[in-house]
Amino acid sequence: MCGIIGIVAKNSNADIEGTMSGLVDGVSHRGPDDRGQYISPDRKCFLGHTRLAILDLSSAGHQPMLDEVTGNAIVYNGEIYNFSTLRNECEEDGYRFHSGSDTEVILALYRKYGVDCLRFLHGMFSFAIWDEREKCLLFARDRVGKKPFNYAISSKGFIFCSEIDPLARHPWTDRDLDTQALDFYLHLQYVPAPLSIYRGIRKLPPAHYGLLDSSGLRIEPYWHFDYRNKLDINESDALDAFEEKLSDAVKLRMVADVPVGALLSGGVDSSVIVAMMAKVADSSVHTYSVGFSQAEFDESGYAKQAADLCGTQHRAVKLDSPDIDLLPTIIKRYGEPYGDCSALPSFAVCAAARQELKVVLNGDGGDELLGGYPRYSLPNSTIRLASWIRRIHPMPLVDPVSWLGGRGRFPWKKIRRLSQDHLLLPDAGPFTMYSSHWTDRLRRELLDDDSVNNNLPQWRAGWFRKARLASENPIDSMLWLDNHTYLPDDLLVKMDIASMHCGLEARSPLLDHELIEFCARLPVNCKVKDGTGKYLLKKLAERYFPREFVHRSKMGFGTPLVAWMRGPLNSLLNDVLRDPVCMWPLDHATVDRFRRRFIDQGDDSEVTCLWSLLMYGLWRRYGAPAESIE
Repeated sequence: MCGIIGIVAKNSNADIEGTMSGLVDGVSHRGPDDRGQYISPDRKCFLGHTRLAILDLSSAGHQPMLDEVTGNAIVYNGEIYNFSTLRNECEEDGYRFHSGSDTEVILALYRKYGVDCLRFLHGMFSFAIWDEREKCLLFARDRVGKKPFNYAISSKGFIFCSEIDPLARHPWTDRDLDTQALDFYLHLQYVPAPLSIYRGIRKLPPAHYGLLDSSGLRIEPYWHFDYRNKLDINESDALDAFEEKLSDAVKLRMVADVPVGALLSGGVDSSVIVAMMAKVADSSVHTYSVGFSQAEFDESGYAKQAADLCGTQHRAVKLDSPDIDLLPTIIKRYGEPYGDCSALPSFAVCAAARQELKVVLNGDGGDELLGGYPRYSLPNSTIRLASWIRRIHPMPLVDPVSWLGGRGRFPWKKIRRLSQDHLLLPDAGPFTMYSSHWTDRLRRELLDDDSVNNNLPQWRAGWFRKARLASENPIDSMLWLDNHTYLPDDLLVKMDIASMHCGLEARSPLLDHELIEFCARLPVNCKVKDGTGKYLLKKLAERYFPREFVHRSKMGFGTPLVAWMRGPLNSLLNDVLRDPVCMWPLDHATVDRFRRRFIDQGDDSEVTCLWSLLMYGLWRRYGAPAESIE
């Protein structure tokens, strides 16, 4: 894991070197072990790198790395888990390696295949290669979006960086607020790719690559998957195949030249990963969890139980209150407003693990792999009926939230609810889960900007249409949606920023792209059966843990937000929400009305809305460059 940055200038006389130090310094926490830079012979391309050494700890793994034959240069962030196999194939073709790192394997593959090298890479990555002969830049991001790639285009050239904040502080970047992105943030609590909160910064979507040459910039997808081509397989064979593929994914992610541990929440996903690690590890696995004093949010007891059953060396940390002094740093690391409150415990558990290790495995992706959220727990009859209705009457192109949320008297409201639960829209869950956030009506009041009125409805309708085209039943529709929106733009951003803040590499076996492709092809009753979500993963967990451990109610990775905002964060909440500079351009009267409902009237129902405002205000105060907030 590392930090990567780069500039491709339109003019060789541009002051590239003079603007690079801030970019490199801005990602130094991602790679505390080494740093380096490269300047092309024509002085139009500058690449910078900060290294977290995991494979080939020697100086031979230094980046930027050059191909001595072609003159090509690479900066790379991530891990290629099949690099040994790819290396052997390149050696058979005559390539001579000078390091034991996976970085050099990517260079070798690019020399042989060009852009098509991407289809051979099995792992998580973002990288950029400067092709010296063609005078072009290839950049790419892994299939599911584990590793970030942010970029900006200006009249002076192209800039990229692993994180948004250093990029926003570069003098070439347009730092004007993107009101459309702010609208997305208020509703989703994150800004979806390709947008960022800044008008001049964009995010490369997962499974995409970009080519920058004399003709301009071109961005294309290189991988996709859908759920329609089903396997003819029974439950027993599916379970055996799933265990084998997941076990292989775990083994691949345990390859490192440093010790490897695990983040163990106590949930089924991370517990299965740890059980599989314990089977193949040479010594006791080190595991880490975070807990709370409030019992309704605390899974640390289950984490301890899983650790004892797997024989791990376990360390638990308690997060009784948020670290207020750390908040400005957290805000800056995200580089834009980020409202998922589970970021705080994620930072805490990653910091604890980093005191002993550089690499951990986690259970990210299980819910999106096989349908683990409560919204997936549809009865078999609903799944069959909704699938049949879809075959004979495809869904019209509407925004599901606007349709379901429309006003009307009984029986119209009852008809809409039945349509969601049983007939037309049982797969609208990935959109309706944001109902406790700023709704379309309230955001119009808060933003007072007619230009964004159709922003979310068009976004939802577009994604909903794509999900329906890639699936044939409501479970698979929701899986497709979550894998393309919530997972990469919220959950994976959270873990990347939290882990890399302290120089920790987090690997996710359940996000192995070959495992994702396999599970997409499984029959729906392997995912949700008799109202039980994540069915196949729970059946696998029964091979390692007691049934009562596996089949308890899902808790999720929540936080005691109400208690925190009425306690240690109360003063900060009042200060930030009363500050018109922090709240600009939001309507101050609307903000204050919601603040008073919570503070003065004791109304907890809108705590999520207030949290998103607090994080936005703190970004304005601590995260945004001064000239961007006017």
